[in-house]
Amino acid sequence: MHANKARGVLIAFLAMIVACSNAGGPVKDRRLQVVATVFPLYDFARAIGGEKVFVTMLIPPGTDARDFELTEDDIEEAGKADIFMFASFEMEQWAYKIINAAAEKTNMVAVEAGRGAYMLPALSPYGQVRSDSAPALTGKDPGGVVRYDPYIWLDFTNAQKMMDNIAAAFINKDPKNAKLYKKNVGACKDALAELDKKYKKQLAGCHTRSVLFAGNWAFAYQAQRYGLSYLPAYDLSADAEPAAGQMLALIREIGKQKVRHIFYSGETVPVPVQTMAEDTGAVLLRLSNGQDVSREDIDAGIAFTDLMERNLEKLKTGLVCH
Repeated sequence: MHANKARGVLIAFLAMIVACSNAGGPVKDRRLQVVATVFPLYDFARAIGGEKVFVTMLIPPGTDARDFELTEDDIEEAGKADIFMFASFEMEQWAYKIINAAAEKTNMVAVEAGRGAYMLPALSPYGQVRSDSAPALTGKDPGGVVRYDPYIWLDFTNAQKMMDNIAAAFINKDPKNAKLYKKNVGACKDALAELDKKYKKQLAGCHTRSVLFAGNWAFAYQAQRYGLSYLPAYDLSADAEPAAGQMLALIREIGKQKVRHIFYSGETVPVPVQTMAEDTGAVLLRLSNGQDVSREDIDAGIAFTDLMERNLEKLKTGLVCH
């Protein structure tokens, strides 16, 4: 009797020592640690992974992935993650630096989320979409040349493919939670399918199908999918300047249209765009390319689908849809 009591006291004492020692040390986060380059991937990963993943975004809000200057600290931090995901080697041409560095030192898995999606060729000087397309690139260093339009997520079928690739990576790293990831990715894809139907229906009966865009055109996928034409002032290059001929053509087109709305993207209105709007009396409407998200919106929990819903409302206003 006394022996059993003494044994019980000893076990309780040892348990208390273990509890106290654990309380004083750091608690390991057992969630998958994920680093995503751009907002669409960040949002998809959060939605698919739920409470089983912790996602950070590598590129600061308001920075275009093609302008991003990768640092040694960025490479080191991304290498510590379980999963590093990027859209494509066309968008993040520097991604191979992270992949190569991690291959030598860590167990990080790199995921090209856009693998298997289709890519439109980059725009001609006057923004015409060619009818041919190409598969997503998987080369290591395109050398800074924009050969294909990298905004693949703006076609919602491409976005669904990206979601599948993200879910597959989660399942590969964390098979015990495969059921959750499959359920979540199914719900996310269903939401995009419904949004695609909404775009098709609500953009079907518009007064005009011509999008006048005073900026770097990044919406070729949506223009093709929903039967829109467009005239941009800039080409696809992130550092492009407005071409004089394109600006004049845009101004002439504004003069022809009874409803004068012009679109732009980005957090701020470029000076040439503001001047053109003032000179022509056109109303400016902002579209999001999916990655130009403010810190305030991210902190408020905005989703990719929210951005696309906003775009639809702006397009309906500018194109006068019934």
